[in-house]
Amino acid sequence: MFLGDLPRRNAHRYPDQIGIETESCKLTWSELNDRVNRLAQGLSALGLKKGDPIGILSAACAEVIETYFAAAKLGLVLVPIHKGLVEREVSFILNDVAAKAIVVAEEDLDALGNSLASVGSLVVRIVLGTNEGFLSYDRVVDPSYCEEPKVAVAESDLFAVRYTSGTTGLPKGCPSTHRDWLSRSTYFMAHVAHTHHDRALLFAPLSLGVGSSMLMSYSLVGAHIVVRRRFDPNELLRTIESRRITTMMMPVPTLFAKFLDELAVNDFDLSSLRIVGYGGAVFPVPLLISTLKKFRCDFFGVYGTLEAGGFSTYLLPEDHRLEGYSGAEREKRLRRLASCGREAIQADVRIVDPRGREVPRGEFGEMVVRTEGMITQYWNRPGEIDKLMRDGWCFTGDGATMDEDGYLYISDRLKDVVRSGGMNVSSVEVENMLLNHPQVAEAAVIGVEDARWGESVVAFVVARAPGAFEEELSTYCREKLANYKVPKRFVFVESLPKNSMDKVLKRKLREDYVEAMQASPSS
Repeated sequence: MFLGDLPRRNAHRYPDQIGIETESCKLTWSELNDRVNRLAQGLSALGLKKGDPIGILSAACAEVIETYFAAAKLGLVLVPIHKGLVEREVSFILNDVAAKAIVVAEEDLDALGNSLASVGSLVVRIVLGTNEGFLSYDRVVDPSYCEEPKVAVAESDLFAVRYTSGTTGLPKGCPSTHRDWLSRSTYFMAHVAHTHHDRALLFAPLSLGVGSSMLMSYSLVGAHIVVRRRFDPNELLRTIESRRITTMMMPVPTLFAKFLDELAVNDFDLSSLRIVGYGGAVFPVPLLISTLKKFRCDFFGVYGTLEAGGFSTYLLPEDHRLEGYSGAEREKRLRRLASCGREAIQADVRIVDPRGREVPRGEFGEMVVRTEGMITQYWNRPGEIDKLMRDGWCFTGDGATMDEDGYLYISDRLKDVVRSGGMNVSSVEVENMLLNHPQVAEAAVIGVEDARWGESVVAFVVARAPGAFEEELSTYCREKLANYKVPKRFVFVESLPKNSMDKVLKRKLREDYVEAMQASPSS
């Protein structure tokens, strides 16, 4: 079995069921498979053959999904390009894989700039829309031939090279095979069952691991997939209500805050929701509890990295259920909500010290992961993976603890753990405490160099109403936290710097703070 089999099998099993639905079209699985085959024939007629890399730069839409499956049937190698990348990074990625083709949305052409001019390997340029110098996607789809492509594709063949975010330099390519993708989807379904009866809302960018993984997982079971191009809380809540959505996956949990803001002023019927997932970051516990109260359905959380082969831990639906529990058991369940769950059935997860030795339960260390889907090399960077992989384990760079029941609690990226007065301070713990304060809308905690303490804890706070209340927050924290965890300074800001997926850019906070301190006459 390979990924191109998914639309073909669904066309046979559920020919008249909607497979893909967007704002502008509905395609049954039979119609989708026909269009995928016509696109594959058109791409083949342009000279693309098995093993050729094809870049994709576009928001989620029917055409991008068709391209994913057409590439799978032809044995092409997908190279998803995230919309947040700059021209230099796009040019690097396309040259790194020696891309033969690119599919780009008309609205994203400006982001390409002149990057394509430097890609000597590029021979096919396709645009979703119209633009001089590009082939129109609609003209590539061959209207006369919808037979299955006669290309021998195996599970072990390369399917995609997905690039890391590049926060520490140029992006790194993570290659994965058809088998890797199918295994991840199969294991996902083993933890969180879905069926062809589900109506799945897909709005995460397919250039991200969560978006593309959920596309394949929903397709594996033949679900009805409702696609939206971007995160718009009002539009998505209306879609849940009108399309009777049963399941969805949030790429970053903090986006739920925007749902809650919308639900505070507008009523939506969310009763169709059966199960909702999240990943990409630690879910602040106060926000998670508020979300559970509002959505009233099952939730699950995942943790994983590209290098480690996808989702490595799960916080399952039963771990999110609080109703009917009281006393010590309820407190235990509340504490578990701060975790990323337990190791997945296909994964081994350990907490180790700086020398790679496993630490006792409850002690802090680095989370290491071992799965059968781990990458063995970065694309075109022989030996560089050795910085992460040692003795068959992926060293994630995440500081964490494991409790007596095997639940894993990520404290921070190791580089973000604040080392103050010889003690480790988890910024996540301090942030969660601040978010419990009724006047705090958002919070981010960093460590800054301190001559006395080594590092001191600094909290950036977005208040719900104008005005600073530093003394009140300091008193509040001293009542809730050990003294060494209490922020030495509170910085009130209108907003926190974030990337395109709503993750706080702590490196930017540190840089801005240091710059402000250097410019201050009292520093």
